[in-house]
Formats: sequence, C-alpha cells, structure tokens
Amino acid sequence: MLQDSAYAQLLNLIAARGQQWLRNRIELMASGPESLDRLADIAIAAHVCTGLRGAETPLRTFLRSRISDDEFDNLLGRYQNNKLNFANFGDAVFLAASDDFCSSTLASDVQTTAVAPAMTGKPKALLPEQAEAFLRQPIPDDRLDEGMIDTYATVLSLAYRFGAERPRFASARSYGDAFANCLRLADWAQRKGKLLPLVQMIFCLCLIDPDHDVREMLADVISSQRPDGSFPARIGFGTADQEDEALRPTLATVVALHMAIHRCWRTPRPNLRLAA
Repeated sequence: MLQDSAYAQLLNLIAARGQQWLRNRIELMASGPESLDRLADIAIAAHVCTGLRGAETPLRTFLRSRISDDEFDNLLGRYQNNKLNFANFGDAVFLAASDDFCSSTLASDVQTTAVAPAMTGKPKALLPEQAEAFLRQPIPDDRLDEGMIDTYATVLSLAYRFGAERPRFASARSYGDAFANCLRLADWAQRKGKLLPLVQMIFCLCLIDPDHDVREMLADVISSQRPDGSFPARIGFGTADQEDEALRPTLATVVALHMAIHRCWRTPRPNLRLAA
C-alpha cells in the first residue's frame, strides 16, 4: 500500500496520542498482583511496537516508571511460558474451531502442542498442523463473535511472531485462506461496530500482506479516537474520557497503527522466543 508522508504523519500522531493515554493509565495503575496481567499486556504491546518501529517506542519508556528492564523481560518470558492469564486465548483455542476438531485433546495440551511451538525461534520449524488447520478453516456464522476473532488474531499473530518472521505453512493455499478469513472477520467487525476486532484484523491483514490497503478500515478507527487519546470498544464518535475499560482497545489500536505505518519488523529477531 502506498501512503504519502502526510498520511503517515497522521497515523503517527494518532498512535502518539494513544500512547500518552496509556502513559496516564500506567502511572495511575495500582501496585500489586492485580496489575500483573495489565502490565504484561502493555509490555507485549511495547515489545511489538519497538520491533516494528526499529527503535524503542515511547510506550516502552513509559513502562520504566513501573517495572525494570529485568521485570519487563520476565513478563515476556512468563507470557511465553503460558504462566499468565490465558483468558484472551479462550479456554479451548482449537476446540472452538469445530465440534470434531481436536475433540480428544485437552485445552492445555492444545496450547502446549500448537501454540507454544509457534513461538519458538527455530528458523526451520513448521507451524503445527493443528494451528494451520485452524487458521484455514472458515468460522461458522453461529460461532462468529468477538471472542472467536480474538482467538483467531492471537493464533495468527503468534504464528507470524507478530511480524518477526513468516510461518512456513505446509500448503501455500493456507496464506490465502487465512487472508480470506481475516477479510471476512474485518467485515463482521465493521458491520457490528466493534473496534477491537477491527484493529486486530487490520494487524493480521498487514501481517499476511504488507501491501494490503487498510485505509478504509483505518478511517473508522481514526474517527473513533476520544479527545483523551483512548479508543472505545465500539466504532463511532464520542467525547467522554475513558478508564480501564479502554485499555485493550487502545493497546490493540496502537499496535495496529504501528503495523500500518511500518509494515514489517525492523529490528533483529527478538532474543526472547516470542511471537506481539
């Protein structure tokens, strides 16, 4: 996708305003175990934005007011090792695909055998067959909701290590099937007015095809930013300041904007074996 410098500057401005809102939330965040998952989400987003930007993102700088570099690395490591809250993955990531898909496999085993290998740093490692089958399979209309889109976006992002590398699918058609799924999910998000699924699909579409034109989708995102810099759960204009309920939509939007601006991973492969 060709984009002029003025448009890129606009996206950078919007992302910067979102990061400033996140800075305020970081500073107001209470100390204690209850903040661990939120700090981990922010750390992962900062890691991804830094990788895409090719330089340390302001979000990473803001985190230093709360956690040290060692603690930052530890949060990423705990995420990699499945030690944080996996609610966003869904209780059964791959069982959700169909009634008979991996029906004899426990959810914890699926996460271990299918998700964890997607995060390994082995250059020649193939994406597990279960994960590839999940990404290729169309999601039935009666199962299509925000939770399913969140699961799909997570698995695809991990497969691509959030842009750090391209997965080696067993079939070349898998890329096209996943892309078609993302287009359908993005259309659902726009029709339903759901901002979080929309920005997740913007990120995923750019992962698969860095040249794909997502400006029409970004128009809905841009028009939804609140005056305080945050993003709401629903697409649309609003003026009210937001609290912690806007954390995930704002984080996801900042990451998607970085992907839309930079389009590829610009730093060396991460030392941590992590896909964010």
